[in-house]
Amino acid sequence: MLILFKFGAPEHLLAFREQGLLHMRTMRYFAEREANPARKDRFEGTAEIIQPSDAEIIFEHPLLGKHTVDPRELTGPVSLTLDSEANRNVFCMFALTKPQGKPLIHGDNLNFGTSFVLVLNTPEFLRRISSAAQSAGLQTEAGLVKYFDENKFSGPTGPFLKSSRYMHQSEYRIVVSPGIPIRELTVGSLEDITTPVLPLADIDSHVDFSPESARAAGINWDGEAEG
Repeated sequence: MLILFKFGAPEHLLAFREQGLLHMRTMRYFAEREANPARKDRFEGTAEIIQPSDAEIIFEHPLLGKHTVDPRELTGPVSLTLDSEANRNVFCMFALTKPQGKPLIHGDNLNFGTSFVLVLNTPEFLRRISSAAQSAGLQTEAGLVKYFDENKFSGPTGPFLKSSRYMHQSEYRIVVSPGIPIRELTVGSLEDITTPVLPLADIDSHVDFSPESARAAGINWDGEAEG
């Protein structure tokens, strides 16, 4: 079960639906310049995060000599960023992977815009994006985002790991490279596989993915048809 939604402003979602226009920024943008607190994330585009307890930082100067930083002097995790990672373009969507009762979304998701579009045929949607990207000479990766505790996690990150502070976003990402500051990939009309643009505040009255509805449709918790 993979159900995808796109949240945003009505005019942007109309372009998404009618033209298949995927407007993408870089991950660096969401770390440094994005003004919307729902989107801004200082760990976006990082390649690795190191907790203070795991860090060993040494500064060396020809006149001052060598100085090792005491991990207790660090106020938070150290993040390492590579341009090749931070400059990739990303298209973000809300994903459901199992039945979900109401309210369907966390209230903070309303910060993404006033409207939504539901993708009715996920495999075909992803196939069209892959085909358009390939025709444009681009490489794509897509997948669900996993979430980590930013006060405990040390290790590689990349585009498919985010702080658990954003877990309510339940994000699915399409990542494109090479990246440019703003990329607009046109897939072609998606009107045949998406709903009309609908008010996000009324999402619970338009869609129902509750466990009860799933059982009525013959879908079990593993997303497989029953008997």
